[in-house]
Amino acid sequence: MARERGEREKAINIAKNLISLGLTVEQISQATGLALNEIEKIKNKL
Repeated sequence: MARERGEREKAINIAKNLISLGLTVEQISQATGLALNEIEKIKNKL
């Protein structure tokens, strides 16, 4: 369980970096495996 949470946190951090690089939500989803709506939430918090 802790490993899954660590993987998720890693994906979220990668998503934040990709957002700052200007990638689209779709590209970030493909790269991280996160859902589109989850990436939108992350994007809105930045």
